[in-house]
Amino acid sequence: MLSKNSLKELILSQEKYFLDVKGAYQRDILENMNFRDLIFKTQEIVIISGIRRCGKSYLMRLIWNLIKNEKKLNGKQYLYINFEDERIIDFKKDDFNLLIESYLELKQPDLKSKIYLFFDEIQNVKNWEKFLNRLREDSTYKIIISGSNATLLSPEISSFLTGRSITVNLYPFTFKEFINARGFKFEMQDSFDLNSKVQIANLFSDYFDIGGFPEVIKTGYRPLLQEYFQNIIFRDIIMRFKIKHEFSLRELAGFLVANIGNNLSIKKIANLVGIKNVTTLKNYLSYLKDSFLFYFIPKYSYSISKQIYNPDKIYIADIGIYNEISFRFSENKGKKLENFVFLEFLKKDYQIYYGYDGLIDIDFIICKNSKIVELAQCCYEIERPETREREIKSLIKALTFYKMKEGSIYTFDFEGEERVEGMLIKYIPAWKLAFEK
Repeated sequence: MLSKNSLKELILSQEKYFLDVKGAYQRDILENMNFRDLIFKTQEIVIISGIRRCGKSYLMRLIWNLIKNEKKLNGKQYLYINFEDERIIDFKKDDFNLLIESYLELKQPDLKSKIYLFFDEIQNVKNWEKFLNRLREDSTYKIIISGSNATLLSPEISSFLTGRSITVNLYPFTFKEFINARGFKFEMQDSFDLNSKVQIANLFSDYFDIGGFPEVIKTGYRPLLQEYFQNIIFRDIIMRFKIKHEFSLRELAGFLVANIGNNLSIKKIANLVGIKNVTTLKNYLSYLKDSFLFYFIPKYSYSISKQIYNPDKIYIADIGIYNEISFRFSENKGKKLENFVFLEFLKKDYQIYYGYDGLIDIDFIICKNSKIVELAQCCYEIERPETREREIKSLIKALTFYKMKEGSIYTFDFEGEERVEGMLIKYIPAWKLAFEK
């Protein structure tokens, strides 16, 4: 049973961890003015969602550091709790009142000033949203929470927090954040300088190898990615949803890793994986999606109903995980590059689709505010004549169909442009996406 004394001990022990930002990698989101306004100027609850180990806890620490420095606050005006701590494994909704009372007694903050509450991995507390919804009405508190599962954003929870919360998606490091973590500073103009381009290309090769998880970037220890993969499946899915047939779920996850960049129907997956119960398969796919481990993008269609019934294309949350988990499978650099391009567009908040029917076959249809802004192919090595001819042919058909005048082919390092049938084809090294807004 929880007591005030035990909660005070917990607060103090977690405080040491929370305040340590020495050597922390900065995240680009902290420079986003909309995000800063969300933190400093609104009363809404901020929900930080994302895959395990992508840096949500660190982001919270950096946010508090930013607030403390800009508002010149002391260490009494915040409370941080990580709900994955085994000492509060039995924490219930009704314990929140006891937690706040314990904090107020322990820290004795200035109640005339804003108090910042940071609740990490809050999805572990059932019905947490009901308490926070009430607490949010007290303008004394600014609430910032995190979670590693999209059930944090379920319709039931959203109904309680409608108009009272804003969700921020956090991902493993973008390539630009990776560059900064390695101690380099490049801007778009540097991508035209020969020496800088060589350095960026070398860094891209490293990123293409280890991916964007902060701890792996810091240590270079790739086996961590195996642990992350297994942890996500076990803690976010098997334990949470009490999965009985673990083997089938793990086989499905391995199958999806091996098929990144492919569009697969439920029927085809069922046949290839051997999960005969379609409802079970749909549930497993939903769980894998909700854990942020995989993304499923729809086929582009002007009809929403047709988007729903067409097969989805599969991508994984991090290239490093693909490299670690796919050791059983032949490496596919082309699909890895395609996955990288997908993630870069995703992290820039574009709507992403693929195009496929009897007339066109295009890797990406990129939209902003539901309007097509770019058609793109991905090809690791475009120098071979037969490869270039194939990619151009697909792109030209798509450009003609959607009445556009130019399109992109993202490559590993080849750059250039040419006109074909009056249309401009741009060959762009995929790493240049890091420097685009």
